[in-house]
Amino acid sequence: MNNGLTTEIAENAENGMRFLDEKRKPTLGSLFAGIGGFDLGFERAGWKTAWQVEINPAHRLVLAARFSKAERFADVRACGEADLTRVDCITAGFPCQDISTMGGRRGHIPGLAGSRSGLFFEIIRIVRALRPVWVVLENVPALLHTNDGRDLQAVITAFADSGYVGCWRVLDAQGFGVPQKRRRLFMVAGLGRYPPLEFLANASPVEAIPCSAFSKRISWADVRWAGHTLTASNAESRIDLGTEVLIAEADGWGAMVERERESRLHGIPKGMDTQNLYRRFAAGNAVVPEIAQWIGAMLLEP
Repeated sequence: MNNGLTTEIAENAENGMRFLDEKRKPTLGSLFAGIGGFDLGFERAGWKTAWQVEINPAHRLVLAARFSKAERFADVRACGEADLTRVDCITAGFPCQDISTMGGRRGHIPGLAGSRSGLFFEIIRIVRALRPVWVVLENVPALLHTNDGRDLQAVITAFADSGYVGCWRVLDAQGFGVPQKRRRLFMVAGLGRYPPLEFLANASPVEAIPCSAFSKRISWADVRWAGHTLTASNAESRIDLGTEVLIAEADGWGAMVERERESRLHGIPKGMDTQNLYRRFAAGNAVVPEIAQWIGAMLLEP
C-alpha cells in the first residue's frame, strides 16, 4: 500500500470518529435501493438518507413517497462523485441473479462475471470516489462459494485495495422478529477501521431468539408447506424452483369455495392482481429493515 493511500485512510478514519460528535445525523447513500429496506432500517437507527440509486421506476416512486428529502438517481453506472454527495455510509443490496442458484440457468452460475451481479464493481468505483466511513453490502449466502470462492475473494480484494477492512456474517430474518426464514449475507467494512465486534459476537442460533409474531412455535408436516399452484404458473412474480407441487388436504376444497364466495360478496377480486403480485415481489427482494436497523445502530456506537 502506497504512503499516499495510507495517509488518506488514516485521515478518513479519524474523520469517521468525529462524525459521531457532531450535532447532525450521520448520512446514508443507498445503491440498488429497491423499495428502501436498508434506508428505512438505518433511518430508524438515527441516520439520514442523502441519496438513493435505483433503476426500477416503480421502486423510485415508492422511494419518493417514503424518503421525500433524499435525492434519487436511476442508473448506478451513470453516477459518481459529480452527482453523489459524500456520505458517512453507503449501503448496497446488489443484484444476486448471477450468484443465486435460483437465478442460474441449466446449472451455470456466472457469479461476479455476470452482467447483473457484476455491477458490484460499480459499488467499488463509487466507494473509491466518495470514501465513506462505512460500507454495508447484502446478497445471498451463495456468494460465499460461487466459482470455488473466487467471487468472495474478489470482493474482499477490491475492498482491501481501496483501504477498507471488515467482516461478513449470514443473518436470518426470523432472528429479528420477522415471521419468515430469509438468510442473507451481510458484509460491513470500514475505511481503515474494523466494524464493531458486536456484529460477530452474538452468534447464537436464531432459533434461540423469540419471534414477536408468534406466541408459540407451529410445526407443519413437510407436505403442507406452500408450493406452486396452477394459477401461479404464468404470474410475473413467480420464481422458478424447477418443480411443481400440488398439495391435497382433507376438506380443503369446501374452505376454498367459501373463501372465494366471501371475497366476491365483499368486492375483493379473486386471487391477486398483477399490481399486488408486483408489490409482493418487490417486498420479497427488499432488505429486512429490522436487520438494517440493527447494523445501523451498531455503527453509531463510539
